[in-house]
Amino acid sequence: MAVYLKFPAFIRRWHQRVKRKVQEYRYILVLTFQSLFCNAFLSPWVMWDTLMEPLLWFVEKVVKAFGPVFVFVVVSLILSVIGVAWLVFFPIMRDRSYVTLTYHLIFGNWLAVNVLFHYFKALLTSPGKPPSGDRLNTEVTTVCKKCISPKPPRTHHCSVCKCCVLKMDHHCPWLNNCVGHYNHRYFFLFCVYIFVGCCYVCYSTYDVFLDHFHNSEKYLFSGKFSLLSPLDTIQAAALQLRQPQGQDTAVPELAFPANQTLVQEPVTMWEKAQHNLIIYLFFLCSGAGAAVGGLSVWHARLITQGQTSIEVHINKKENKRAQKKGQVFRNPYDYGPRKNWKLFLGLTNGRSWRHILFPSSHPPMGDGLTWHNPQDYGRRVLPI
Repeated sequence: MAVYLKFPAFIRRWHQRVKRKVQEYRYILVLTFQSLFCNAFLSPWVMWDTLMEPLLWFVEKVVKAFGPVFVFVVVSLILSVIGVAWLVFFPIMRDRSYVTLTYHLIFGNWLAVNVLFHYFKALLTSPGKPPSGDRLNTEVTTVCKKCISPKPPRTHHCSVCKCCVLKMDHHCPWLNNCVGHYNHRYFFLFCVYIFVGCCYVCYSTYDVFLDHFHNSEKYLFSGKFSLLSPLDTIQAAALQLRQPQGQDTAVPELAFPANQTLVQEPVTMWEKAQHNLIIYLFFLCSGAGAAVGGLSVWHARLITQGQTSIEVHINKKENKRAQKKGQVFRNPYDYGPRKNWKLFLGLTNGRSWRHILFPSSHPPMGDGLTWHNPQDYGRRVLPI
């Protein structure tokens, strides 16, 4: 400070003016930055979403580009399981008994038809898009920030399909399609039938799989181990001839070296192929069954609660916000477990479980644009 006072007065005044100008420009820059990038809704989650935008953009491009490849992989795996069942599994069941073969033919083909039907229906059915123009209900008050168009309730924008989807659950890369209002049932039943089919295959082929798994060396080395090699056989015969009559002619263990050789027994190429196909079938179905089983349980829980995969996260935030205000949040689309399942499966207007156990193309309840609120209209708003 003492050194600063030694400067002439005009230098000190000039320094003060420069300092004020620098502070003023700094304040303007900070204010400009905050006005462009900050607002009252800024939070750590918003900042995290902004930082994740490049990664999400990359994932969206990859999913869109490789969507047909994923579909080809799923169809190939399903057809391979069906092919192995006809080439390997059914002939084995035929050798056991024709009654067992008849049961597996009926049950196995019923599962195969349901799996293929629901997969291709989920793949080819449009999930539903909001109509344009005056067809939208006047109650629509929200606007999609990406489409800049009215957005009905439970509708969300898919960044992969580049459009809004009615009652969107998620974009499935294995379908190369969104799961929404019109194909949600097909997707869920596909997962259920895949899980049941994997459990059925693993249970039915378990004993055959164990037999081939524990005897793999027979097919890997195209033969099986003999008890004695040719040299060991000659040595054992010579020792047996030297034994006096009346004595034990058992060959001592020292006459058999440890390094035994393989006596090649012919194993056909078809037997090798059967062995590999049985191992492939069991491991594929066990892995796929575990993965799809968990997915089916997750979606069954959401259906029971009247939610989608997107709404479960939204409702969690709304529940926390209501708790802070001392209120209780209730899902406006939860009609109770029984009614939720009936509406989801389309078991209305006289439809029964026959439309679930066998392929059916009946549409879901409603148009996906308007949803009744059970809190306002009671439990009888939709006829079951």
